[in-house]
Amino acid sequence: MTYLGEPDQFIPDTCVLGTDGIDWNSIASAGAMSAFCGIMAGFVLAGLVTVIGQKNPPGGDGHASRGLKLFLPCFIGLATASYLYALTSGELVCTRAITEQLFSGAILAADALIVIVALAWLLPAYDRNRHGEVRFFRGLIQFTAQFSMLMIIVSADGFNNSVLQRQVVGWATWIERGVGVAFMAVVLIIWWKPLPPAPPVPGPLPRGLTSDRWPAYWRDETLLNGRVQVAARTAVAVGGLLAVAGGCVVGIAWEHWTTMEPWLAYTLSGVTLVLPALAIATAVRAAPRA
Repeated sequence: MTYLGEPDQFIPDTCVLGTDGIDWNSIASAGAMSAFCGIMAGFVLAGLVTVIGQKNPPGGDGHASRGLKLFLPCFIGLATASYLYALTSGELVCTRAITEQLFSGAILAADALIVIVALAWLLPAYDRNRHGEVRFFRGLIQFTAQFSMLMIIVSADGFNNSVLQRQVVGWATWIERGVGVAFMAVVLIIWWKPLPPAPPVPGPLPRGLTSDRWPAYWRDETLLNGRVQVAARTAVAVGGLLAVAGGCVVGIAWEHWTTMEPWLAYTLSGVTLVLPALAIATAVRAAPRA
C-alpha cells in the first residue's frame, strides 16, 4: 500500500481491484457479513428465549442447560463479529480492513459450529431422538467442523498473500497448512472416539437414581457436562481474545499500515488459525452421544 503526497497526508485506499496486487475487496463484503452475523445472533437469541420459556420433559432439564451454556457465548460472539464487520464496512485503509476481517472471520467460524452443537443438545432435552436425530446431528457437526477448519486455513493463507503481496515464504505456508490439517485430524479423532466406560457405582447414589441408570447419568451429568463447560469457557475466551484484538486493530493509525512485516503477518494468521481451532475441537468433544 502506498500513500502519495506529504508524509502526513492521508490518501484513502478502499481495496480497489489492482491496488498493490490485492484482488479481493474486504471492505465491500463487510456490510453483508455484518448483516449475516447479526441475523445469526438474532436466531440464537430467539433460541435462548424459547428454551428458557419452555418446560422440558422429565429428565430433560440437564440437556437443555447444556444447550444454554453453549448458546450464550455464541450469541455474544456473533454479535461481536457483526459489530466488527460493521466497523470494517467504513474502512478507508485496505490492509487494516483485511486484518479486521481476519479476526471477525475466526469468531464466525468457531461460533457457527458451536450453534449446531447447542442445537444438538436440545434434541434429548425435548425427547427428539426416536429416529436417530442425535446421530444425524453428530454427522452434521463433523461436516461443519471440517468445513470451518478448511475456511480458517484458506482465510489465513489468503491473509498472508494479501498483506505480503504474494511474497510468502514456502515454509510458512506449509507450516500453516500442516497445523490446520493436524487440527482437522484431531477433530475427526475426537468425534469418532467412543466415551470411556462409567466407573463403578458409588456407595450413596443421588436421590431417585438407580444402579442401572448410573452409566447414563455419569455420561451426561459428569463427563459430557464437564466437556460442555470446557467448550463454553473456551468459546468465551477465544471470542473475547479475538474481539479485543480486532478492536485494537481498528484503533491503530493509518500510517502504521503502509507495510506489514512478514513475521507479524505470520503471527496474526497463526493466532487466528489456532484459537478458533481450539474452540472447534472442544465443541466437537462436547457434542451429545446417541
